Amino acid sequence: MTDATEKSQDRAGLTNFQLASYSALTMPMAAMGMPIAVYLPRFYSEGLGLSLVTVGLIFTLARIWDVVTDPLMGVLIDKYDTRWGRRKHWIALSIPLLVVSVWMVFLPNPNDVSGLYLTIWLILLYIGYTMLVIAHLSWGAELSASYDDRSRLFGWREIFTIAGMLIVLAIPAFLEQTGHDDQIIKVGSMGLFCIIFFPLLAVLTLRYVPDSRAAPVQAIPWREAVAVVLGNQMMWRVLIADLASGFGVAVSGALYIFVASFYFELPSHASIALLFYFLSSFVAMPMWLKLAYSIGKDSALKVALIYGVVANLLLIPLAEPGSVAVLWGFTIVYGIAFGAAPTLLRSMMADLTDYDELQSKQKRGGLFFALLTTTNKLGAAIGVGASFTVLEVMFGFVPGAQNSQTAIDGLLYTYVVGTVLGLFIAALPLFGYPLNKGMHDDILAKLRARATQSAQAG
Repeated sequence: MTDATEKSQDRAGLTNFQLASYSALTMPMAAMGMPIAVYLPRFYSEGLGLSLVTVGLIFTLARIWDVVTDPLMGVLIDKYDTRWGRRKHWIALSIPLLVVSVWMVFLPNPNDVSGLYLTIWLILLYIGYTMLVIAHLSWGAELSASYDDRSRLFGWREIFTIAGMLIVLAIPAFLEQTGHDDQIIKVGSMGLFCIIFFPLLAVLTLRYVPDSRAAPVQAIPWREAVAVVLGNQMMWRVLIADLASGFGVAVSGALYIFVASFYFELPSHASIALLFYFLSSFVAMPMWLKLAYSIGKDSALKVALIYGVVANLLLIPLAEPGSVAVLWGFTIVYGIAFGAAPTLLRSMMADLTDYDELQSKQKRGGLFFALLTTTNKLGAAIGVGASFTVLEVMFGFVPGAQNSQTAIDGLLYTYVVGTVLGLFIAALPLFGYPLNKGMHDDILAKLRARATQSAQAG
């Protein structure tokens, strides 16, 4: 092997091309997920005539449904492998379901839209996404083993995720700048991006990324699965942090366009400023990775969450209608923290799969990442549902209508308080988190020793 090839390899044996091939599929995943949080609630309420309460309830119920489907999917993904490997076939199965569901949700016939229509297709879309994301995340935990390599792999994954958000956000920003501000065109264009790139990038991932063909261990019974969740205090810390951060990010995502359009009175700036939010996150990702290498993943995540709390609190005294500088300054400054939580929480959960394997002698990455995606989705669902309900019921805010100053002020306070509450609560369980690099190195050493003993005995 040449020096150049050695330098291009991940310490776990993956080349940079393989890391990119693995991570690339997150681009359409993010390109689909971001509009669901930011554009679709407004699209179905203001654009297609459903009430805020109805839209908030549907998005909440669809996410709560994932509380059932995510653990089931995690168990199935861990249990059933094929001659192609443990994860690839699940990804291949998810793509057709996602393509059809994205078409129906992002490019609906306005005459067919109703609460029932949105509920059915949103649930089907979430099922396809659940299958894809759990298989992809648990595959990543198996591709890279060491404490820092995990951060690197999930860092690559998050960089491609943010790139997908940047690309899909550039679509409505471009349309707005060229005078095409119709919501149907903007949302439909984002959907077409996903429909095209899901199958294209799935081929790249499935073709070039290695997948283990080792037979999976015996599936974990449901009672034992419940015992695992209840008895693993470190897992609870990660899950609570994920739930709360999902809540905070969902509130900010669902209400950002409203705040930019109605409080700042700068609707033409909303999409382009949001594009720079993710651009600043993209640029900042290497910083969070270096900080995680230096002080540990949990400590780096605490820094990012508290930073986000402070950035949002400063918005209340600084925000004023028509202030381009404040809107853009806040958006870029707050965006710096965006990528830290998903990257580091997933890397921490991957480390927990090793701890669980040492205790249980089973590989249950699918179950663990199913729990992680469940808490994030649940937090996001509660965030969207609660914030929309508060806006309409408590403050009387109605999108597209002439709102009172009380309603406009309520919009800003709901945005800030909801976001801050989620990020602050997410930081609390990370204090005193015990699974650091030293502990993880010890876990890996014991796993290697056990594998060696098993090979010698066999």
